Amino acid sequence: MSRAALLFLLAPLLAAAPARADAPAEAADVLQQQIRAWIADLAGPAVDFGSHVVTVTPEGEGFRFELPLAGPVGSTGWRITGDPVIATARHLDADRWAIQSLTLPSPLRLEQRPAPGARPGSWTMQVAEQQASGVFDPTLATGSSFDMTLSGYSSFRRTQRGTESTTLYHYTGHAGWQPAGEGRVNASGSGEGEDLAVSTERPSGRKVTVTAATARSTWRVQRVAFDRLGAAVRSIGRLVPAAMQAAGKAAAPGSLTPEDRARLRDLVLALSGLLGGMEQETTLEKVRLDAGGISGTLDRLSIGEQTAAPDGMLDASLHLSMQGIDSPLIPKGPLRDYLPRRLAFTPRLSGVPANDLIALLLRAIDSDDPKAVLEEAGGLLAKGPLKAGVDDVLLDFGAATLKGSGTMTIAAANDIKGTAQLVATGLDALIARAGSVPELAGSAPFLILLKGIGEQHGDTVVWNIGYADGHTKVNGTDLATLLPSERPRPARPHHP
Repeated sequence: MSRAALLFLLAPLLAAAPARADAPAEAADVLQQQIRAWIADLAGPAVDFGSHVVTVTPEGEGFRFELPLAGPVGSTGWRITGDPVIATARHLDADRWAIQSLTLPSPLRLEQRPAPGARPGSWTMQVAEQQASGVFDPTLATGSSFDMTLSGYSSFRRTQRGTESTTLYHYTGHAGWQPAGEGRVNASGSGEGEDLAVSTERPSGRKVTVTAATARSTWRVQRVAFDRLGAAVRSIGRLVPAAMQAAGKAAAPGSLTPEDRARLRDLVLALSGLLGGMEQETTLEKVRLDAGGISGTLDRLSIGEQTAAPDGMLDASLHLSMQGIDSPLIPKGPLRDYLPRRLAFTPRLSGVPANDLIALLLRAIDSDDPKAVLEEAGGLLAKGPLKAGVDDVLLDFGAATLKGSGTMTIAAANDIKGTAQLVATGLDALIARAGSVPELAGSAPFLILLKGIGEQHGDTVVWNIGYADGHTKVNGTDLATLLPSERPRPARPHHP
């Protein structure tokens, strides 16, 4: 969040064309007017900045920019306490700028006006040391880059659901973008933090703490349209106050006002063409979880996601992997020996026409008939078809491993087909171990059944799975013939 906020603040500070004036004071005045006009156009007339306006003054060979934050945030009920955001920059050749420094206020506090009978919400952030610099081209003709370091970061958030605190000993980050043509850019970045700790506490007293020795992240956003950024910001600006006022209130069906529907439609339209795709991955190492009487550790935890729309069809995937799982709750012995050493899972969803999905969202916003919307959503399957699958599955038990992948094609609610393949190694050793250890004896019949329906290739067992017409076959054998049949029970009224 810090990296994204810094980049977002950086863009409006210098996005106006460089001032062309001889006297530094005149240049500062012209540049200040350009930046204020740019920000006002970005946010739209509905946003009242009050005293939150940029000031520009000459400083050395460049300029000093100050963005005051203290004061109320429009009509949202939030108030900011803190010093201004300060940046110093020097004009380079052509339209590029050298960002010599950019400093966030520390401490920074946001406090929400409470509803009657409720506690006030708040968020406080503090940084012991910070440094940021970069090169910025607001015309997008050349690339831009940004580097930052933080030390001694801490934040504390209070809501009606409890509190959350975060500390980070040190963080380094890099971000930048390159022109992608047609006024768009490809943006990417990476970061690494040390000694991360996140702790949450509920009003009931239940506390959960997660710590990690290191936290690494990478991200990439493709074909960001800067000319659509203003529409997205204005749409979010109109929606946020209404969402804050509605927070905590129970929403009844059909409770959306015409104004609410208009705000949601504007937001969907603004975001629909903002970017071409995005991907990110976060990896935590030496992770520890403490949740009351439950605790455990991981050597490594990775979570990633990817979203794109190649040829106009939505394609989204999620990747999860864990390594070195352990917990003091698991006694030493066979159960601990056969804990999965590595787990990996990558589900994928694709085949939904992106434009049709956006059109469906817009109609859902205007509709008070959820059944009709669901029926229309079913019609999207025929245009796909929808594909749901798993790119890879990995279970590594040390002596035995299981790998696999599969895809299911859904053309209609009654037209579903799928294929998958699972490959196991070391299954014989696992069966022998299960047969000799009492704690694992219950799994032996199941493992023997799995081996029996698989294809043996040396130390490898393969299961080729197919699903069609309501039947699942494994290596050509219908599973229905292997399972005990049940006599159908008569349906009770209203309970088919």
